[in-house]
Amino acid sequence: MTDAYNEGDALIRYLNELQPLRKEIIDRGKKETFKYAVPKNEVLPNLSHLNGYYLFFIVKGLVRAFILDEGKDITAWFIDENHSIGQIRNPGILVPTYREQYQALEDSELLILPYHFIDDVYEQFPETNILARKLLAIHYHMSQERSILSRIPSAEMRYKQFKSGHPAIKSRVPLKFLASYLGMRIETLSRVRKKEKLQANG
Repeated sequence: MTDAYNEGDALIRYLNELQPLRKEIIDRGKKETFKYAVPKNEVLPNLSHLNGYYLFFIVKGLVRAFILDEGKDITAWFIDENHSIGQIRNPGILVPTYREQYQALEDSELLILPYHFIDDVYEQFPETNILARKLLAIHYHMSQERSILSRIPSAEMRYKQFKSGHPAIKSRVPLKFLASYLGMRIETLSRVRKKEKLQANG
């Protein structure tokens, strides 16, 4: 990990577009934020050795979230640049049913945001609570889209919906992980893609 003064600019730009931040917040954010480089295919660490809880902001790359259920690897979602990942804390439930893990699908550059910093700025700077509501709305929308996608009965329509909703990453996701995310076998996804290609070529 390294200090992230320059890399943090991407995060500051993103947040400022949602809610303008005063200089004190930006300066403190640069001091509290660290860069983490993750090679392709590597699973992100839980950072328990740093004595705290953290969010990750993706500066560059593509990450998938997954869970393990009785040894089976299930892809939950994908996230790319200018988005954050991490466990959303629920005060009423201390232990999640499944522990979500994260794997870099490309060589990725992440910024680490400690939750203690996030909690502190919420308390000290009222405008950051407006920012928090906007970020929560974005994450809720993304969660809602994933929920709807999982309920579409047709494999073809699930694939088309994914392509429509994720134009920036549709060609960056390995086939086996995309099939897992869409809830279908790799063979089924291959047939769907082949059929679509034939229809496109007329």
